[in-house]
Amino acid sequence: MKYLVAYDISDNRTRLKVSRLLTKYGYRIQLSVFYIPHITEGELENLYREVKNMVNPKRDRVYFYPVERIEVFEGYPIEPWTVEVL
Repeated sequence: MKYLVAYDISDNRTRLKVSRLLTKYGYRIQLSVFYIPHITEGELENLYREVKNMVNPKRDRVYFYPVERIEVFEGYPIEPWTVEVL
């Protein structure tokens, strides 16, 4: 499976730990967004559990979005059917 992981983490140390962890699985496409091109169900469960243990659920948000295919335009992930060129 392929995933986009986006986060909003208030604590600098926690944010750095999460970004370092995500770098092991994929690569950064924006400051708080990572693309994970290949991950198994077991790896995903472990990653989710590790991230969940790192963040404060009252302040922080981490989203895992499954994606079929990702297109990148000028550094931003896009869905090709939503892009209009003028």
